Amino acid sequence: MIPLNLQLHNFMPYADATLDFAGIHIGCIAGDNGAGKSSLLDAITWALWGRARTKRDDELVRQGAAEMLVMLTFALAGNVYQVIRARKTGKRGVSTLDVQVQGEGEWRTIAEPTIPQTQAKINSLLRLDYETFINSAFLLQGRADEFTVKTPAERKKVLADILGLSQWEAYEERAKVRIREIEADLTTIDVRLREIDAETARRPQYEAEASSTRKAVIELGKTLREVEARYQKAQQAQQELRHLEAQAAELSGRTLQAEHELQSVLTELETARRKADTTAIQAQLAAVRADLARLADREARRDEARAKRNALAEESAKLKGQNDRLGPETEPLKQRIETLQASADPACPTCGQPLSPDHRHTVIQDLEVEIKSRRDLFRSNQARLKTLAAEIAALDKELSGLEAEVRNIVPLQRREAESNAALKAAGEAHKSIPKLEARRDQWQKTVDADSMKQAELTAQIGAQRSDLGDATAVQAEYDRVRAEEAHARQSLGAAEQKLAACDALAKVRESKVAEHKRLAEEKGIYEELRLAFGKKGVPAMIIEAAIPEIEDEANALLSRITAGRMHVRFDTQKETQKGDTVETLDIQIGDELGTRPYENHSGGEQFRVNFAIRVALSKLLARRAGAQLQTLVIDEGFGALDASGRERLVEAINAVQADFERVLVITHLEELKDAFPARIDVTKTESGSQIVVQ
Repeated sequence: MIPLNLQLHNFMPYADATLDFAGIHIGCIAGDNGAGKSSLLDAITWALWGRARTKRDDELVRQGAAEMLVMLTFALAGNVYQVIRARKTGKRGVSTLDVQVQGEGEWRTIAEPTIPQTQAKINSLLRLDYETFINSAFLLQGRADEFTVKTPAERKKVLADILGLSQWEAYEERAKVRIREIEADLTTIDVRLREIDAETARRPQYEAEASSTRKAVIELGKTLREVEARYQKAQQAQQELRHLEAQAAELSGRTLQAEHELQSVLTELETARRKADTTAIQAQLAAVRADLARLADREARRDEARAKRNALAEESAKLKGQNDRLGPETEPLKQRIETLQASADPACPTCGQPLSPDHRHTVIQDLEVEIKSRRDLFRSNQARLKTLAAEIAALDKELSGLEAEVRNIVPLQRREAESNAALKAAGEAHKSIPKLEARRDQWQKTVDADSMKQAELTAQIGAQRSDLGDATAVQAEYDRVRAEEAHARQSLGAAEQKLAACDALAKVRESKVAEHKRLAEEKGIYEELRLAFGKKGVPAMIIEAAIPEIEDEANALLSRITAGRMHVRFDTQKETQKGDTVETLDIQIGDELGTRPYENHSGGEQFRVNFAIRVALSKLLARRAGAQLQTLVIDEGFGALDASGRERLVEAINAVQADFERVLVITHLEELKDAFPARIDVTKTESGSQIVVQ
């Protein structure tokens, strides 16, 4: 993995910053303590693996900001990739992750549906995880001794990851799974063999059962044939009896049908005779016609009264209209009289003509006479209206009664029609009586003949039952013997089947024994494979083969850093207090004072050892096909060295630069800032840390 470009937004001390690695082969990231030098490395690991020096992602967000984003562009195996990881803080913080590959000038996402799945894809591309990365080519601040301070087992785990030995764990697990499957199959076969042995051990018992049941079948067969002859005779007699009973049942059904038909004819005959009697019908018809004649008179009277009432109502309406007009017509005459009486003018106040006192008096008298005549006519009309009202009320009462009577005309007309129809039906019924009497006589003869035949069949059935005897006892004996014979045959078949099963089980046993032997041999092979794939097998051999390579590489670099004063040795085995030999991975450091454990050396000496081992691991990882690690990062550590040690360390870094595409050194020491070809200055400002490449 070769970093090409790093973009930061609100990440730790950076608001917005970009670091372009173009043209940098070996460079120094310089700046004061706290400026944000190591934060650049945190940004790289957080973008790739979501891991940094902090415990929580939200601690990486720049103070005062609510979100952050890191975008890392890197080259790997001839392709260019871009990882974009972002985080929003809050009670429900949200993280996003995308990975893209460049092709034909465009970015194409290759992310999976979920962040864990996408992270697994990134790990697969890089061929290493965060722990392996920081234990090899990434010497983080304060974690330069990440590999050396681990336990021997943890060191072996790191080496196993670097060497790509995880596949051997998969092989071992597959061998274990197959062993468990074989053991389960062997257990099943053992159970089956025990079942087969238990069943075949009963063969003598089955042979005895077959012999005894065979004799019983022969004896019961003879008895069954004798009983069967008696049973067949009884069956024949029962069949004849059933035939007679069936005839009797059929005859009984015909007799019932004939009796039913006879009864039906008798009913029809009685109904026809009743319908043919016209006495009551004619009396009813005469009464209806008399009522109709009477109601015809009442209907004529109703029409007469209705006409008279209409005439009186018309007269009453005219008188009411006349009286309604008399009042308004009289009122102007009264007003004229009042006007004439009130005026002394010689001219008429109404028409303007000359008017003398006598003439005025005459006019007033004429007007009063006119008014009186109108009033007399009104009173006369009122008296006539009262008389008319009384006459109309009397007519209404009479009409109400007449209407009630006349409404009975329609029902009487319907009854008259019904009576006429009944007279016609009576005539038809009278004609049908001779035919019905003939049918009655015919069905009576049929019923009498069937009754005689029924008596004959009853006598024959009684005689047949007497000859049959106790058929139930014969049936029971036959059923018992047949059941016993069938049971004996079934027992014989079961015994013979058990013997055949024993023969078949013998063959099955041979195949199971052969299968058991084959599986046992296969299990032995997989047991050997399991041991070979296990930690003490091939992986241990690979680690053993890699240890000298790491030692040689580390000692070559350590010799250059310490002027040949120090060397390192890995012990892969050690003897316990009991005298046993166990696997380990201890680090022994030798110098002019002798060989001592890593812990017994000074801080500067430990850093030199850490650096040499980590560079050796990085170069080993770079040479392995599993991971293409082409970047070396050294974060601080120079402060623990004296001037001579720092000079040799710089020389050592320059010496290994050909093994890496990108070498980054982080320091705050002034004397080291110009020791490398390229420099990346990090400065802290109020608006966030800034990056300048020189």
